[in-house]
Amino acid sequence: MSGSGRIGRGWRLAKESWAVLRADRSLMLFPVVAAIAIAAAALLLAGPGVVVLAVDAPAPIAYALWVVAAYVLTFIGIYCSVALAAAASLAIDGKDTTLSDGFSVARQRVGIVATWSLVQLTVGVILNGLELLLQQNGVGKLVSTLLSSVLSAAWSVLTFFVVPLLALEGIGPRDALKRSGSLIKERWGEGFVGAGSISGLVFLIVVLPGIGIGALGVVAVSSSAALGGALIAVGAAVVIGGLLISSTLNAIFRVALYRYATSDEVVGGFDRASFEQAFAPRKRR
Repeated sequence: MSGSGRIGRGWRLAKESWAVLRADRSLMLFPVVAAIAIAAAALLLAGPGVVVLAVDAPAPIAYALWVVAAYVLTFIGIYCSVALAAAASLAIDGKDTTLSDGFSVARQRVGIVATWSLVQLTVGVILNGLELLLQQNGVGKLVSTLLSSVLSAAWSVLTFFVVPLLALEGIGPRDALKRSGSLIKERWGEGFVGAGSISGLVFLIVVLPGIGIGALGVVAVSSSAALGGALIAVGAAVVIGGLLISSTLNAIFRVALYRYATSDEVVGGFDRASFEQAFAPRKRR
């Protein structure tokens, strides 16, 4: 698919997802809660690891604290994602939702969320370790990074439907992983690339300008601290808002696409063509 085609697809998906979000803006609260909870947990859990290293305590203790922190942060992110997926499914059907609607489902799935968080963290550690190992064995930073990126992308596509499956079907991580892969294979074939259209579009029209405003603020600080500080604050707010919007829109689209993949229903004002093109077959040579 050409660049213009990807942009056009991203624009359609963003508009369709935005229509759902505009009808139920409470969905935006889920990533906000997640961001606040993750930031608080990071300060409480990751901070002690830094302190332990600073006082020359045994490194294994610090690393253990960081592993615990990483797991808790991963758990919080997935827990809130499951809650958002549950609420998004209701919003797609035109129902008004609240935070309690989503988090009540997440509480019911806490066991499988905990297990899936461990799987996600383990895979992330393995991929990072593999990249470092390849670099140390003379493969080269570029090649090792590319290989790690390919494997990460493949894992992202394979697990594309895991969160909706956890939220809406309540099946365990192992079954969710197998079912996610089989749904993609059945609908879009064995050769596929992930659809990052919404994230890319939001980055271009929201996040990138926010970064530009922040950069102007950094430059302006030398001549006017007030102006520079204001621009940096505005830029940071735009970037954070863009990331929250992107996260919510992607969650809405993922749930809608899951329902299409499992029941062939086109819901929430989405277009069937958008679903059929969600994963583009890789061109054969």
